[in-house]
Amino acid sequence: MKMNSIVIRTENMEKSLHFYQKIIGLTFETMMSAAPGKQIAFLSDPQSGGRLELIYNERAKPQKENSISLTFIVDQIGETEKYLRKHDVSITMMPRTVKDGKKMLTALDPNGVEIDFIELKS
Repeated sequence: MKMNSIVIRTENMEKSLHFYQKIIGLTFETMMSAAPGKQIAFLSDPQSGGRLELIYNERAKPQKENSISLTFIVDQIGETEKYLRKHDVSITMMPRTVKDGKKMLTALDPNGVEIDFIELKS
């Protein structure tokens, strides 16, 4: 078994695409209309091959209870914090060192999805 993709249901496809392409650095692959009023955008991470699907459905608002979280490995947590601040990304937990020595910060995407950025100890 292997994971295929992460799915985020969004209220604003344009904002989500901007965030994941321009700020996070994912690559846009394609977009399809699955049904009237329903769009699905497919993105991927060129470094890991991980895939993200953004789903917009004008007939169904995303529910906070269906929320997910994402994790990205970064080279340097301090530089990541500066980069996120430069792009006005909401940081909910400042950089901190967790028990196993990893450094981590938590931010939110435009949909309120939590994203953990982790610097592995050297």
